[in-house]
This record gives sequence, C-alpha cells and structure tokens, in this order.
Amino acid sequence: MMTADTELSTARAVAARAAPSLAILELPGRQGVGFVVSPQGYLVTNLHVVAGAEEVHVQLADEQFLQVEEVIALDEKRDLAVLRLPTYDVQALELAPEAHPGEGDMLFILLPAGGGMMGLLETRVQAVQVLDESLTFLELEAALPEDASGGPVLDASGALVGVATCAFADGRPVTIVIPSRYVLPLLERPGTQPISALTQARPSASRQRHIPTHPLSLLEGCATDAVEEVALGIMQAIQLGAPTYNRGDPEGCYRFYARAAERLILERSDCPGAQAALREGLQRCTTLADADERAWALRDTFDGLLHVIDRWLQAQAAFARMAAPKSYMQ
Repeated sequence: MMTADTELSTARAVAARAAPSLAILELPGRQGVGFVVSPQGYLVTNLHVVAGAEEVHVQLADEQFLQVEEVIALDEKRDLAVLRLPTYDVQALELAPEAHPGEGDMLFILLPAGGGMMGLLETRVQAVQVLDESLTFLELEAALPEDASGGPVLDASGALVGVATCAFADGRPVTIVIPSRYVLPLLERPGTQPISALTQARPSASRQRHIPTHPLSLLEGCATDAVEEVALGIMQAIQLGAPTYNRGDPEGCYRFYARAAERLILERSDCPGAQAALREGLQRCTTLADADERAWALRDTFDGLLHVIDRWLQAQAAFARMAAPKSYMQ
C-alpha cells in the first residue's frame, strides 16, 4: 500500500517526465491543452478543443511560441486531433497502447496551473465504459476544468495512457480518458491537411448514458447466490445483445435485452430490488419510439445493476473477513 510520501514522490516523478511535452493551445476566444508525442512535432489534443478554429497558436513548456500550420489527422468519433508544429526541438511523450488501467487504478493528469506553472491532478479510474465496439474509454473520479481538455493522462509508472477529456453525461460534466491505442493509427496516416481543415471539423456528440446509481440497500435481504445469478443473467444478455447491436441491428439487441430482463423479473423473486430496477428499465422503454434508444435504455439499466452488484459483493466479502475468527500466537 502506498504511503503519502510514496504517492507524493510518484506524482513528482510523473510530472517531471511529462512536463516538457505539455502545450497550451491559444485559440480565438478560448484555450485548451495538448501534448507532443513525436520528435516530428506531432501534437495531440481533443478535436472539440480546436474544431472550428481558423488558427491555433501553441505555447510549449520551454516558452517556445509557435503557430500550427498543418493538420495530420482528425477523428470525429473519438474526439481526437493530431496537429503538426513547425519544430523538431520538443521533448515528446511516448504512447503506451499496451497500458490498460482498470477500476480503482491511480492516474495523473498534467495540466497548466497558470503563471507558466504546471499542475498535476491525481485521480482514480471510476469505471471502464464500453460505448460500442469502436470506443472504450475510462471514466475518472476527479473533475477536470473544461479548459484543460486535451491534456496527457499517465499512470503511476509515467506511461502515457490517453487523452484527458471533459465531457457531459446526464447534464453533468464528467472526466474521461480516450486511450492511447486510438491515437497511434492517426500518427500513421499519410499526408497532411491545411489548418483550414479545422474550420469544417465537428466532433460527433458522444452518446449520453443514463446509468442509474443505486444504493447498496437495493439488494438488502438478497442471498449472495441470488445476486450472483442476476449478474450472470445480465452479463449473458450483454454478450448476446452487444454484438447484435454492433452488426447494425439495434432492434435485435433490444429484444435480447428485454427477454433477459423479463426472465429475471419472473425468476428472481428472491431479489426484489433487482426486479424493481429491471421493471423500471422496461417501463422507460415504453416511452421510447426508437429501437436504438430502447437498446441503450436497457443497457443503462443493466450497467446500473452490475455496478451496484459489484459494490455489494465487495462489501459482503469485507464483512466476511471482519467476522472471520482470529487465531493468535500462543
């Protein structure tokens, strides 16, 4: 377990390694963040930070002030942009596509702190979210300032794991990480575009998830076996429904999900809280005319139940450890 001194030492080491690559982006009427990922001056940021801009100026950590002249690649689906700086004299961060942080892992976001200083936001992974087969992202615990979107996210070893992004879900700001593995293909695209390509760029709006947050009391009185059976039934439904959705059949996906929800409601009278949550999800679907929306409404219902089940099982395991008889050396 890390002590406070160890965590501070880790944070300082991560900041020292990443700071030279950080870039502050100055655009008409707004500011953003990016970071350099190659000696060729390739700079990564969020597309929404630079979309629509007629010009982009960049201030580097060594106080170089440059104007972006070329666009290497834009990815509207994943809200990413790769620009090229007219310099080769920049220390770059190395992407770590093999890094796959999981729930609870510590991460660090490098961001400007004003007055030429760098700040380091320490946080943890709250959840790994699968939007669809083309995008998986990390949701973080900490809130990211909106003008800090596009900054580098690093793990405790200093490996660059992705791009910090300020997004919105259910009407509230959330901090997510677009993983490094989505950046690598952009760096390999042939050719360049003029800076005017940004004026036509518009990042696609991310789907807003409506995943309910349930209290642990939802599962009060349920046996562990029953809770685990509910989780298994939900996961099996997702394993069948998600590939169907990804093949372009949201109606088929919805039918898989709905049948699974109805079966669990019928069979799991020993988990009344789970039954109620599933009924609520199905009821919500009756108000939605679009099959795509219905499929995602039930997926949100399923994910909300899986989250509370995971927390409940962890709590049960902790109580069991506390209640276990202790043995003492004589």
